[in-house]
Amino acid sequence: MRRSFLLPKKSSSFVIGERTFPSVKNMEKNLDSEIWQRFINGDEKAFSYIFDTCHLQLFEYGQRFTSDENLVLDSIQDLFFELARKREKLSPTDNILFYLLKSLRLKIFNNLRKVRNIDSDIQADQVDEFRLDYSTEVDSEEKELKLDRLAEAINQLPPRQKETIYLKFYKNLSNAEVAEVMQVNYQSVGNSIQKAIQKLKAILDSDSIILFFQTRIR
Repeated sequence: MRRSFLLPKKSSSFVIGERTFPSVKNMEKNLDSEIWQRFINGDEKAFSYIFDTCHLQLFEYGQRFTSDENLVLDSIQDLFFELARKREKLSPTDNILFYLLKSLRLKIFNNLRKVRNIDSDIQADQVDEFRLDYSTEVDSEEKELKLDRLAEAINQLPPRQKETIYLKFYKNLSNAEVAEVMQVNYQSVGNSIQKAIQKLKAILDSDSIILFFQTRIR
């Protein structure tokens, strides 16, 4: 039975003392460190803020591995329950979203392993296709056509390359962070990005490549 999870009220900022923290996306790393440390120290407002600002991004990431929304939601709930239970033992971080993405990926893979009765650790190539959908406002039929070609080209990439592109360019993780999330070595991340860009350049024209960097993945 799925456990219920109370969602905190949505807010655009969070006040601690006399300081106002913006959304996670715009936080400086030192602010991430401070909020995370306050959570570790037992600040319930910090915990609610972390959940409020990250849970939708986590759900979007999880859905790219499997179409089973219930499994993704359960994995997110498991993650936050575990964080609350073990907060005093958590290590510091200066990038909260990176920490949560890494943890959620492991949760999803473990839950998929249980559902599929796989004895060994599940690998990335054993999960559903890593899916990317694109959403952007277009002001012309020509741009819409280019966007369709872009989406088609991106989804021709192997799942690992798509995940690398997603984490690097759309979640703004460093190569080292991408490597840690995906549990691969640092060099393979750079190689994967280079191969993906080369493939896209071979398929797309220069305008579509520019559109690639302007398009929001959903």
